[in-house]
Amino acid sequence: MSRPLRLLLATGGTGGHIYPALAVAEVARAHGEAVSVIGQKGGMEERLVAEAGLPFHGVAAGRWNRSNPDPRQALQAVAGLYDAVRHVRRQAPDLVIGFGGFASFPGCVGAVVAGRPLVLQEGNAFPSRVNRWFAPRARLVISAHAEALAHLKARRSAVVPFPVREARHDRRAARRALGLPEEGVVTLVMGGSQGSLALNRSVPEAFLGLPEGARPVVLHSSGPRWEAQVREAVAGLGGYHVRPYVDAALAWSAADLAITRAGVGTISEAAFHGVPLLMVPLPTAAEDHQLHNARAVEVAGAGRVVEEREVSRLGEVWLAALRPEWRQPAAAAARARSPEGAAARIYAAARETVVP
Repeated sequence: MSRPLRLLLATGGTGGHIYPALAVAEVARAHGEAVSVIGQKGGMEERLVAEAGLPFHGVAAGRWNRSNPDPRQALQAVAGLYDAVRHVRRQAPDLVIGFGGFASFPGCVGAVVAGRPLVLQEGNAFPSRVNRWFAPRARLVISAHAEALAHLKARRSAVVPFPVREARHDRRAARRALGLPEEGVVTLVMGGSQGSLALNRSVPEAFLGLPEGARPVVLHSSGPRWEAQVREAVAGLGGYHVRPYVDAALAWSAADLAITRAGVGTISEAAFHGVPLLMVPLPTAAEDHQLHNARAVEVAGAGRVVEEREVSRLGEVWLAALRPEWRQPAAAAARARSPEGAAARIYAAARETVVP
């Protein structure tokens, strides 16, 4: 094909669906392709896509809450589907790439109805409902976890790690930039950009239960809302550093161990930086996908799972994880799962479905 490809990326809802799309978009644009995004009008993807300098088409996606159904959401979703189909027909992309989640649904429907080639990317160990629905109609399903493919009726599949921001810093320089000691073991506590109330409560409690001589340096990203509460909980404790938010690349570069949730973006960033994890999966995550993600990391030897219902065990597990005989092989296992180069591989595999 002599002209650039027209790629339409269907994504949105959460960072775990949006950031891989943006990573693939960056690679595709570097190859001269024409890239645009379709997602939920007013969703976080609208802002992030604009910041990336990409054309964005927002549609009403709706969201069906099974515990409290709202018919208005269904009506919004229907309107969004008509809009998405019209947009796909008008744009006539050479390829639509769906990144899972409810906000990708209209774009995937548009691809199928308009007869445009569809490729799916799945980041979780247990795939999203949207990707399960569309897998039989996709030319290719690209999964970050081999175990997810057992739940997808894909005609053709590939296993490619989840793409992340590929930026590393020198360990000492990162620690200096963050105001941390250059020596010693650093545990990063990361509950996402907004923080995690469960981690903000349980990690300081677990830290207080550690023997004083075994306590590591802690960098705790609390989220702006919870900063004062976490600072109060650890007041007077040396080595416990609370920040409302941190630069992720700096924080991961400085860390030897991390206590986190188990979103696919988090576990992939940890792998890229070779940081083993103590994971407290979000119990309300859709279809318990965080627990599936965490178990996959644990099976690989790159982390330990502490479910929220047993979070009182966190201090005991943390103490064991600080020992070099566990931490060092776990770090090696994490590095073996590194997603370095994943965005380029996803782009290349998707492109081959329309241009061999």
